[in-house]
Amino acid sequence: MKNYYFIGLILILVFQSVQADELKIGSVTLSPGMEQDDALEKLRSHFHIVKVSGAESMFFVLEDEADKARHIASLAFQNGQISWIERNWGDFSGRISPVEVTKALLSAMDSATVSSGSSVEISTSVKRSHGAEFKSVHFVFPGRKIIVVTTNGDVERGQHVRIYERVDNNDAQHFDN
Repeated sequence: MKNYYFIGLILILVFQSVQADELKIGSVTLSPGMEQDDALEKLRSHFHIVKVSGAESMFFVLEDEADKARHIASLAFQNGQISWIERNWGDFSGRISPVEVTKALLSAMDSATVSSGSSVEISTSVKRSHGAEFKSVHFVFPGRKIIVVTTNGDVERGQHVRIYERVDNNDAQHFDN
């Protein structure tokens, strides 16, 4: 009986590591290396996809075609395959509710923990540029990261908080302010 428990434990660990590089966008599961045509077809069946102008291989995923549709994800392709995927857990500006920000952060952390386990490294950065200060916290899990970016700017740049989960096949930073 002990052997069955041991085999079960090994299968669970292997299954978790296989899942670590996947990211669910609604009911669509994506992973780096997935073919561009296949990924875009799956996403188009549920969401509105917008090619980013000036970035030939980058796309935004919107919940629908409305003018003020919520941005729920971004992804980019390299050589016809997904190179990175970001799921947007929260985008806040103006009067920011600490409860809503906390709920978004906890949801993102729960997603990463379920997919990658509870081991995490934390780092921070601060950058200042022309009337704005950008602070970020990076929660780096095996195979993914949660990034919280805050912008504290002048009247033109305003105040903003963004929380997103990222899976990347080359571990490059994108939108890393």
